[in-house]
Parts: sequence; C-alpha cells; structure tokens
Amino acid sequence: MRKKLLIVGLAFVVLGFSALGFYRVVFLHFVRIPSGSMANTILPGDHLVVQKRAYGDINRGDLIVFRFAGDPSTYYLARVVGLPNETLELRGRTLYIDGKQVMEQRVTVNRDELPESDHLDEISTEGTGSYRVFYQFNVDSTPQDDPSRGPFRIPENSYFVMGDNRDNSQDSRYRGAVPKELIFGKPFMIYWSAKPDRGGDEQVRWDRVLTRVR
Repeated sequence: MRKKLLIVGLAFVVLGFSALGFYRVVFLHFVRIPSGSMANTILPGDHLVVQKRAYGDINRGDLIVFRFAGDPSTYYLARVVGLPNETLELRGRTLYIDGKQVMEQRVTVNRDELPESDHLDEISTEGTGSYRVFYQFNVDSTPQDDPSRGPFRIPENSYFVMGDNRDNSQDSRYRGAVPKELIFGKPFMIYWSAKPDRGGDEQVRWDRVLTRVR
C-alpha cells in the first residue's frame, strides 16, 4: 500500500513539474534588462517575468516586450502611449493624443545616472497619472522642429511606444510604431535584480526582488 502511495505521489510531482514547464514555455518568458531606457521604472540588471501575448487587450500605459520592424533579432521594453489610429504629439514635455493631454507623472532628474545605484537622481515631480516618466534637468534633447515630436498618425493595428527615461530612449519617436504582431508580451514582475559592485561582484537589490511592475 505504501509503495502504491509513493508511486502515486511521485506521479503527481512529475505531473506538476511537467505542467509548470508547459506553462512556462507557452505562457511565460524570463528576460534580463541590460539598458537604462526604462529607468527608474525598470533598472539595468532587473530580471522580468513576461506573460506572453494572447490574453487581452493592449492598453495605454502598458509595458510591453516587442520587436521593431526590420530588427527581428532584438527584443525591446517600452511603454504604450499611443493606440491604433490615434494622432500623437509632444509639446515640450507634455504628450497629447488627438489634441487631449495624456496624464503622466513627469519627474525631473539630474543629467547623469548615479553609478553606485543605477537610479536616476530625482529632483521634482509634476502632473498626475498611473505611471512616471523621467526627463533630465534643463535639457531638451528633442528640439521643437524635430519631426519625432509629431503630430504622428499611428497606423491601424500598431502602437506608439516610449521609454520611461524619455531623454535616453530610442523608441517610436525615432523608429516608428510597433505592429501588433511584433508584440511579444507584457512584463508583470521583477523576479530578480542585481548589479555589479565596485569590485565587480554581483550585488543583489533585495528591495526589488519579487516586486510587481507597472
């Protein structure tokens, strides 16, 4: 009897691991962020759990993992700010969709990242919204006559994306809108985060481990 129970128990364990492996292959993906284009929302060295696309709509404010047309080998992370068939425009540091202001928390930061923390040094915040974006103090890296400011009509079944680190992101302002079929999924959790210390060893950011992203 005990032998049968043991066999049944082992069978359930194997079945559980098989189901987890299937779920990971089909629904989840794990990625490491190498750049600062999403700081301070996502920092270099953050490792994300990404839910593969298939399950619901893509909304303004969503973080997505995607590829740009013509660059199929590289995946990028950015925030959706414009939806299909909308007209987008930047006026100064304020984003407009179809002539209406998009609500964002705009954070002013010092020009350089702090090397010991990888965080942007935040000075002040203005505006309200469900997410924060970051601009360098006293810098306008996109001149008023730059065509990347718009107005830009977003094609059907495509999305306009921007990095939260607005002065350090090569996003849809420069590379065009992202077709829906090139969107891989949505990150929802930082499962691990680490950065090298002065000696080159890995230093874990425990305050970021197992935190949700938005």
